[in-house]
Amino acid sequence: MTLRPLRLAHLADTHLGYHALHRVDPETGRNQRAVDVERAFAAAIDQILEGEVDLVIHAGDVFHHTRPSWSALQCFVRQMRRIEDAGIPCLVIGGNHDTPRLRTTDSAFTFLQLFLPRIHFVTGYACDEWRLDDFALTIHAVPHGALTNPDPPVVMPRRDRRNILVTHGMAPGIQLRGQHEPGEETLSGALLDEAHNYIALGHYHIAGDQGHNAHYCGSTERIGWGDEQAKPGLLFVTLGELDQPPSVERATIATRPMTTLHPIDGGDRPARELADVILDRVGAIAEPEAMIRVELQNTPRPQRREVESILRRETGERAWSLQVYARTDLLARFQGEVDGAHQADLHEMFNDFVDEQVKTRTYDAAFAIAFRERGQRALSEASGSGEDAAA
Repeated sequence: MTLRPLRLAHLADTHLGYHALHRVDPETGRNQRAVDVERAFAAAIDQILEGEVDLVIHAGDVFHHTRPSWSALQCFVRQMRRIEDAGIPCLVIGGNHDTPRLRTTDSAFTFLQLFLPRIHFVTGYACDEWRLDDFALTIHAVPHGALTNPDPPVVMPRRDRRNILVTHGMAPGIQLRGQHEPGEETLSGALLDEAHNYIALGHYHIAGDQGHNAHYCGSTERIGWGDEQAKPGLLFVTLGELDQPPSVERATIATRPMTTLHPIDGGDRPARELADVILDRVGAIAEPEAMIRVELQNTPRPQRREVESILRRETGERAWSLQVYARTDLLARFQGEVDGAHQADLHEMFNDFVDEQVKTRTYDAAFAIAFRERGQRALSEASGSGEDAAA
């Protein structure tokens, strides 16, 4: 039997509801980065509708928070209804940002299913198979929640038809520049079976293949400085006969530029001189819509604050956002004194927080034990690698 080609759109990590940098969109009065993220998602849907696809797959992290804002929910419903109205089958799985930490807690997808009845959601703690017999296709959906179960998920590709695996996690062997994200799960090699015709991955924001049949599509917008090297977009994938490898095309989305300038050694140089050097460099980039940052090395905090004050007054139209930072900024608020009062030990603060959740019955005993253990371990790792994380 000859199978007709199947063309699908693969996107993930849209992170609707993300906001940062305290800048306001002049048209809506909302946080500009939140609006940027929504516009990137709309641009992705535009490309999908223009791409004449047979199927749409969203591989997780639709939202940045488990309880997204109303504007994020409205954006998702509005854009996904365009997919429904076009009559295109669509699957959405839950990512680590979408999935509540407490299994007894409902997620936003519980009621989104009411507004989007023709979208196939797999967002809980169980795997699912979705058969599309018109395409001789079975989609094996493994959401983030299923990866957190005590027993690893088992998926059995069907040899007599096309198989697509959709999941959200970190593929083995990826070399990260920074720290692993809290709550992320590492995918097992057994799950990433080459018997699948295509494996649609979510979670890692930089697009790339993880084998002949497995691909990350990347994010549709940059979420923080860790995504500076990412090129936001999505993938268009064509499947042919059962024994043919997938054909993968990358489509990019125009988003706000992000640039880190070469570090500057402050030393004994006055703040005015340092600010002038930074302003000259920013002007040479000539990207007034860009987010730009620069590291000041060997610069005392008061001197750095003075530089920041000058830049706030004089950056003007040279850049949309200009940040000055030091490597220790990430953990600076956890160290030293604030307003003359020494901060409490972070581990004690975390213990007190968990104790309060148990007392109010927000956390059950089993979850509290696991959460306390993982949280304390994360705090220890963060404290021991602050400079790498800040970089």
